[in-house]
Amino acid sequence: MDAIMNFLNDHFMPFAGKLAEQRHLKALREGIVAVMPLLLVGSLFLIIAYPPIEALDAAVAPFRGELSKVSNATFGILALVASFSVAYSLSNSYKLDSLASGIISVSAFLLSMPATDNGNIPAEWLGSKGLFVAMVIAILSVEIQRFFMEKNIFIKMPAEVPPFVVRSFAALLPGFAMLLLVWIVNIILLRSTSLTLPEAINIVLGIPIMNLGSSLPATLIAIIIIQLLWCVGIQGADIVAVFLGPVWLSLSEQNAVAKAAGEMLPNIITNQFIYVFVFVGGAGATFALALLLLNAKSSQLKAIGKVGIWPTMFNINEPITFGMPIIMNPVMFIPFILAPLAAAVTTYAAMATNLVARPYAIVPWTTPAFISGFLTTGDWKAIILQLVNIIIAAIIYYPFLKMWDKMKLEEETKQVTEENI
Repeated sequence: MDAIMNFLNDHFMPFAGKLAEQRHLKALREGIVAVMPLLLVGSLFLIIAYPPIEALDAAVAPFRGELSKVSNATFGILALVASFSVAYSLSNSYKLDSLASGIISVSAFLLSMPATDNGNIPAEWLGSKGLFVAMVIAILSVEIQRFFMEKNIFIKMPAEVPPFVVRSFAALLPGFAMLLLVWIVNIILLRSTSLTLPEAINIVLGIPIMNLGSSLPATLIAIIIIQLLWCVGIQGADIVAVFLGPVWLSLSEQNAVAKAAGEMLPNIITNQFIYVFVFVGGAGATFALALLLLNAKSSQLKAIGKVGIWPTMFNINEPITFGMPIIMNPVMFIPFILAPLAAAVTTYAAMATNLVARPYAIVPWTTPAFISGFLTTGDWKAIILQLVNIIIAAIIYYPFLKMWDKMKLEEETKQVTEENI
């Protein structure tokens, strides 16, 4: 155990900490988080348009087209918004003009899009299909802007000119350079490969990452990494979400679009798969552990259970992960990793065999279990699936908690004995 702890402290934790603070990864994470309010609003209207209660479905049907417009205006511009928010976040870290960065990025993103015969931009590229393109262009546009600023290559204005005019002219040269670059690269690619820039980016990055992120083995590895990071006190989901968060959200958007079109939902693994069915109660599927703690013999652990059960119902598990503690506690590492892995396999099997409907609506991450499962799938059997995952997690946690409970009880008994001497 000591060797494991020393390895995590000396090697794993420093690397993970540096990765979490890497500015480009941080900008991607913050940029994707910025689109969540739009997706939540879109999901709400999608649930209303396709209510999970059959009796309401007929009543809503005449208004479904109008309700779906809101979903299209939210899920349908995922990439467009990300092109602004990622650039805005990254430029903030460089202390550049964030508004100009976001505008240049959006303009370059739109310029890169493959146009129809009428010169229009296909709407599909503004949604999940263009997400990786948006992220690449956002980072590139900010880096070009930073290069121009560091080399003092910008139009300087007299001191009496208002600041907003100065900022506009300062962004002129880097903006021109970025747009020129995208335009030239697009022409070269079209002439040499018949591919546009977005199509090339998707072939090189988007499609392989999407295929990887939608697979069960890659998801299980991601869960293991999230849990290992949590074991040393680092918010693992934040780091993994930099790489797979856009993939999971993109897969969620594809399901939402398919639902609105009345088609079969294509994806099992989505954002909701992870945060609604795997992490019931938070990272580690700790809602089950919170329930078990209520019957602990150790007064300390029982008190933690009483305090932690309420926030865990809303997927906030810090009182338990830090209070038991699970973090830096080798005894609890194994169930903390195994419980969500088991939930992932169970959920995947249930949805792959169509026992439970696949998720299409995104709900706030604090939505309690059972409510969240029902709302995100529109299927009452999702409630049973969440219950099964909780029971399996409780079975996994039980022997390890008994061991830890015994150790804590012995410590408390020894302390009381020493105080009475």
